Amino acid sequence: MAASSEYLAGGVNDVRLKPKLLRSLTRDLDETGDARSRAFTGEEIAKILEKIQVHGVLSEVLPEDCVGKKDEAKLRQEWRSAVDSWVERLLSLVSDKMPQKCWAGTCLLGITIEKCTAERLIASYAVWFEKLLQNIQASSNNHFVCEASYACLSDLFTRLSSFPSVKKESTSFAGRLVQPILQLMDGDGPFMEVAIDLLCTFIKFYPSAIYRYYDKVEFALTSKISSVNSDMEVLKKISGALALLPHAKGDSGSWFAIMQKLLFSINSLLNDIFQGLEEEGKGSEVMKSLVSAGKEAPSSLVDQTKLSEGNLRATKRLRDIISPLLCSLTYSCSSMLTNPYPVQVALPVRALLSLIGRVLDVDGTLVSNTVLPSTTSLYQELLCCELPSFHLYILDLLIALIKGLKSQLLPHAASVVQPVTDFFRRATLPHIRAKVYYTLELLLHSMGIGMSLCLAEHVVGNASIDLAEGRESTGISKLAIEASSLKNSAKKRKRGRLSSQSNGVKEETNNVVAGKKSTPLSLKIAALRAIDTLVSVGGSVKSESWRLEVDRLLINVATRSFDVFTGKAGNYSCIEESTSSQEEYCLVALQALLASLLSPSHVRPPYLLQGLELFQKGKLETGTRVAILCEKALLSLEVLIHPRDIPLVNYPIPVAATVSTDEFGDEEMYHGWWVESDNENQPPGRENGDQSPKDLKKDEQPQLMEVDAEKSHSVEERREDNREATALSAEPEKIESASDIQPQLSFGHAEPAVDRMPSQGLGTTNSEPTLSVSLNTFADSQSKGDTVEDRPSTSKDSDSDSHGSEPDIVWDNPDT
Repeated sequence: MAASSEYLAGGVNDVRLKPKLLRSLTRDLDETGDARSRAFTGEEIAKILEKIQVHGVLSEVLPEDCVGKKDEAKLRQEWRSAVDSWVERLLSLVSDKMPQKCWAGTCLLGITIEKCTAERLIASYAVWFEKLLQNIQASSNNHFVCEASYACLSDLFTRLSSFPSVKKESTSFAGRLVQPILQLMDGDGPFMEVAIDLLCTFIKFYPSAIYRYYDKVEFALTSKISSVNSDMEVLKKISGALALLPHAKGDSGSWFAIMQKLLFSINSLLNDIFQGLEEEGKGSEVMKSLVSAGKEAPSSLVDQTKLSEGNLRATKRLRDIISPLLCSLTYSCSSMLTNPYPVQVALPVRALLSLIGRVLDVDGTLVSNTVLPSTTSLYQELLCCELPSFHLYILDLLIALIKGLKSQLLPHAASVVQPVTDFFRRATLPHIRAKVYYTLELLLHSMGIGMSLCLAEHVVGNASIDLAEGRESTGISKLAIEASSLKNSAKKRKRGRLSSQSNGVKEETNNVVAGKKSTPLSLKIAALRAIDTLVSVGGSVKSESWRLEVDRLLINVATRSFDVFTGKAGNYSCIEESTSSQEEYCLVALQALLASLLSPSHVRPPYLLQGLELFQKGKLETGTRVAILCEKALLSLEVLIHPRDIPLVNYPIPVAATVSTDEFGDEEMYHGWWVESDNENQPPGRENGDQSPKDLKKDEQPQLMEVDAEKSHSVEERREDNREATALSAEPEKIESASDIQPQLSFGHAEPAVDRMPSQGLGTTNSEPTLSVSLNTFADSQSKGDTVEDRPSTSKDSDSDSHGSEPDIVWDNPDT
C-alpha cells in the first residue's frame, strides 16, 4: 500500500500534480520515440498541447499557499527538474533525422517558448535558436519541418522583444535570418507565408536588423507582388509586409515615398484597363495632385514591360495579373493608413480622393462611340466581372482614410460625399451596398452633425428601398415610393389618428408580395445601423422632411424583425437565413428604434406606444440578447413616460381656473417665482420682500384649482359654494382685494388665449354676477368705463376696507 504522502491532498489543485503530469508527458515522448517505426500524429501532438495549456505544467510558479512552507524548496526543485527533462527531450527530437519526430519536437518547442518562465527563456534562447536555424539551413528537411521552424522562430523573437536586456543579441540573431528569407522570396517555395510572417516580426520589433537590407527587401517584395504565380492570400501578406517596411527607417520620407509609389502604380494600371470607359484626363488629374510641378514622377513598383511579356490575351492578363495586382496594391495603401507610425507624416489626401473617385465613377459603360482595341465586348464583360472587387478594395481604402484622419477630413468633405453618393445610386450588389452604408456611417461619426445634413436624403432614401419587404430590385425610383406613401396616407386619413398609428405596423408587415426575393439580412443590418447613426447624430437638426418617414419605417422593421426572431413571422419570414443572423437583425432593428424614440425632436415620438409594447414583449424572451436590450430600452424610455422636470413650486394663480404657463412671460415667471426680485415685481400673496410663497404656512398657501368645463356646476351652485366658504372662513384677511388681483391678470397680451382655457364655457347671467375665467375680464370692464368697485359683493362679512370688491374667491383643495 502506498504511503499517505504520495496521495494528492488538494486533488486537481495540488501543485504536486503539475511536475508529475509533465514527467508523464515526457515518458510518453520517450516511449514513442524509441520505436523507430512509429511516428507522431497530429492528434497525439494536439492532446499533449491541450494538457500543457489546461494544467499550466510549464509555468513553474507555486501558489501563494505553498510559499513559506517547509517543503517549498523541494517542490521548486522537483518542478524545475521535470521541466529540464522535458526541454532536453524536445531538443533531442528537434535534432532527430526523422522528419516526423523533428516536426513534433519543433511544434512542442513553440508552446514551450510561449509558456516557460522568463528566466528559462533568457538562459536557453540562444541554444534554441541554433537548433532551429540548423533545420532551416538543412536542404534535406521537408516542407512541414521548415514551416514549423519558421513559426517557432517567430514566436521566439516576438517574446524576446519584451526583454530589453537581450535586445542587442536578439537583433544580431534576427539579422542572420534576413538573407535566408530573401532567398526564399526569389523562388516559389511552399513555405512563403511563414517566411513573410517572420519578416514582418523583424520589421516591427527589430527594425535595425532590416535597415541595411532595406532596398533589397523592398525589391524582393515588389517583385513578388508582380509575380504572376502568386495567389491572392500570398499577395495580401506580401502587401502587408510592404506597408510595414517604412518602420525599418522610421522617418516620414520613407513612408511618403512608399505611399507615392503605390498610388503611382495603381494609377498607371488604371490607365491601362479603363481606356474607353472613362473621360480622358482622369489619370492626369491624379498625377497632378500626386506630383508637384517641377518634380519627377516616382518609380513604379510594377514593371509594365514584365506584365506585357508573353502571348497572354488582354482578357486573361486582366483576370490573372492586373486584377490581383490592383487589389493587393490597394490593400497595401489601406494598411499604411491604419497601421500606427512613430512619426508624423504628410498624407497625399487629394491624390487619394482623386484615385478613389476615379474608380467609383467607372461602372463598365462606354463613355464614347470610339471603341478602342482593348474595349471589345468580351473585355467589357470581363471588366464588369472584376469591377466589384475593385470597388470593394477602393471603399476599404476610403474607410481607412476616414479612420486615419477623422474630422481632419472635413475640408475635403465635398470630394468624399459626391463620388460616394453618386456610386450609391448605381450600386445594386448587396455586399457593395452594405460597404457603402458602413462608409456613410463612419462619415457621420467622424464629421458630426454637419455631415448629417448632406447625407440624410441618401441614407433615408436607400434604406427605405433596402428595408422594404418583398422588393424586386434596388432600382426602385423615388417617385414610386412617394406615390405609394401618398396613397397610404390618403387611406389612413379616413380613419382616426389612433387607428392610423396602431394599424400602420400591421398594414406594413402584411403587405408582402409573394414571389419577390427578400433583401439579405446583412444588407438590412447595414442599412439599420446607418439610420441609427443618422438619427443619433442629426435627428434634431432640419429633420422635418425625413424624420416622420424614418420613425414609421423603424417601427415597422422592428416589428417584422421581432416576429422573425420569435417565429411568428408570416409571409415575410427569412427561411434561408441562420438563427444567429435573425437575432442580430432583431437586435439592430430594436436598437435603431430606441435611438429614434430617444433622439430629440420637435414633437413627441409618434410611435412611442407601439415601441413600448414591442420592448415589453421582447423583455419576456428571457435568456436572449434581445431581452437584455429590451430591459435597457424600457429603462431609457422611462424619462418619456415619467418626466422628471417637475416644477419645484406651485404657481399661485388667484383665480378659480387653471391658467396655462404659456401665458406667463419668461421674465415674469422667473423673477416672480424662482429668484428674488424687487418689491414691484413680487407676485400677490408676498407681503414682505423677504417672504416667498414657499415660506407661507400650509393653511395660507395658495393652491391651484383645476376646473373641468364638462363637469362645471351651474352659476347658482358656484355662487352658493362661495357664500358658504366665505361664511366658514375664520380669517377675512386672507381674501385678496381687487387691487391685488388686477396686476396679476394683466399680462399685456394683445389677443387673450381663451381658446386654451379649460373653463371657457363659464359665463354670466342677467340676474346674478358671476366669476369669469377669461383673461380679459378686467380689460373689458375698464374699456366700458366700469370699475371693479362697481360690482356687487357677495359677502356680507367682508372688511370695510374692501368696499365694492369682487366676489370672494375660495381656494379649493386640489384633491377635489
